[in-house]
Amino acid sequence: MSTEKKVGIFFLLALIALGVMIELVEDWHPFEVQKDYRAYFNSAVGIKVGDPVRLAGVEAGKIKAISIEDNRVRIDFYVQNGTTIKDDSLAEIRQTNLLGGQFLGITFGTESSPDLPPGSEVQTREGANIDQLIANLDRNQERVFGKLGDLIEDTKGPLTDAVGQMRNIVRKIDQGEGTLGRLVNDPLLYDNVQVATADLKVILDRLENGEGTLGRLLNDPTLYEDASSTVANLRDISGRVREGKGTVGRLFTEDRLYDNASDALANIRDISAKANEGTGSLGKLVNDDALYDETLGTMTRLNSITAKIDEGKGTMGRLVNEDDIYRDAKTTLNKVEKAVDGISDTGPLSALGVVLGTLF
Repeated sequence: MSTEKKVGIFFLLALIALGVMIELVEDWHPFEVQKDYRAYFNSAVGIKVGDPVRLAGVEAGKIKAISIEDNRVRIDFYVQNGTTIKDDSLAEIRQTNLLGGQFLGITFGTESSPDLPPGSEVQTREGANIDQLIANLDRNQERVFGKLGDLIEDTKGPLTDAVGQMRNIVRKIDQGEGTLGRLVNDPLLYDNVQVATADLKVILDRLENGEGTLGRLLNDPTLYEDASSTVANLRDISGRVREGKGTVGRLFTEDRLYDNASDALANIRDISAKANEGTGSLGKLVNDDALYDETLGTMTRLNSITAKIDEGKGTMGRLVNEDDIYRDAKTTLNKVEKAVDGISDTGPLSALGVVLGTLF
């Protein structure tokens, strides 16, 4: 065998030995101090020996062994010296990304919690693995799509009818039928809208220029000044009323009005109580039915008397309705007047004779 072949075989063996050494002593750190811990899980799907151990996302060690102990999965791992694990720190199997890869994640814990000594058990928290997520997704998908399918099946008939009715409505609108169809297809609507827009623009221009009553209200500062003056006057009046000035102020601030009103209400209440009890004249008028009967009889008799007078019956009726009595009375009064004038010129007997002669 030539020297070149010996050198080549030696180099090849050296490469093979180097690969074996790299594979076997990859995690061998003879000069590095390590702290060993253990954790127990109900399930450890996907994680394997050599996977990293990360403290709050920072790699701090590796998994040394995975075994079954008392129907639970035991994971032995180590962390580098200087890594502190608290008594209330939690270990959880987590995924590196959605494509795969897992690691053992550990939380910081609270600062007041004591440090966990090496060789101790770290508390764990079960995380959802990819199998559980897929199973939950399948179960939720089955539930949701099952209900959705039932809903679609139940509403299939009404939905078909609604679509048919909507198609019929759209066809009528497209053909110009009905009010909405005429609005959509009639060009007069566009013309009317354009005219209305032009008129509205003219009105707005006039308002902006201060023309008309509304324009003056919008642009004339006098309105604001008058309103300010009115508010000031109202404020002054309310201040005077609050201070008790004037008649209205005295009504608001003096207690005498309230006392008088209370006394008046008390008197009214006393009078109404007496009236309800039938005490006094007002009480008898309110509660005695005989008054009503007497008043009704009196009104009946008055109606009868006025009816007779209106018909001309009796002396009063003739006095009201006949003109002859009026003329006779006037004639008699004239004669009495003449007799009185004659009495002043004659004696008593002559006067009496003249009166009697005049009358009879």
